[in-house]
Amino acid sequence: MLVQLTVNDAELTAFLNIIEHLRSDMVESISILDPADASFVVSSGDMVRERINVAEARANYTDHDTFWNDVV
Repeated sequence: MLVQLTVNDAELTAFLNIIEHLRSDMVESISILDPADASFVVSSGDMVRERINVAEARANYTDHDTFWNDVV
């Protein structure tokens, strides 16, 4: 299960200390993210697949040879 928390920066060290003292099998992973650095946020893998499908549906792809000929 994924749980998202927003922790006060001043309390982050204390919060991480609490998590470190939990049973080793209780927390699978921890990611510390700065919300200002996020280019976009999705809620699930399904949302990512949906965004990819929408992008692919509107894409106007260039074939391989044309792309590389334009690069040179």
